Amino acid sequence: MLFSADTSMVRIVKTCLVEAGYKVIVAPQGLGAMELIRAEKPALIILDLELRGINSLAIIRSLRSEEINVRTPIILMGETMREEDVLIGLEVGADLCLLESFHPEVFVARVRSLIRRIEPSKVF
Repeated sequence: MLFSADTSMVRIVKTCLVEAGYKVIVAPQGLGAMELIRAEKPALIILDLELRGINSLAIIRSLRSEEINVRTPIILMGETMREEDVLIGLEVGADLCLLESFHPEVFVARVRSLIRRIEPSKVF
C-alpha cells in the first residue's frame, strides 16, 4: 500500500513493485489512511514524508500502537527527507527511511527483505 502526494514517486515505486509481482494499492492522501490500512491489511506500507492532510509520523505511531499492525513493515520516503527525519522516522517505528532517488532493483530487494521478515514462508 502506497500513500503519496508525489505522482512521480508513485509512478516509479508502483512500476517497480508491479513488475516484481506485487499488488499495489495507491492512496493519494493521508486522510482516511488508517481506515484503508485496516480494511486492506497490506503486507507492506510505503508512506511519503510529505502527505497532504495528515502527518506520516502520526500514522506510523498509530499503526505501531495497534497489535494487528505492529509487525507490518513500513517504509518512509521523501524527497526532502533530512537526517533528522530519518532518525525520527526510525524512532517512531518505520523499518526503513529512503530518499526518493533510489535504484529500482535495490528498492525491490529491500521490500522483499522486509516482507520476508513477517512472512518467512513466502519465496519471491
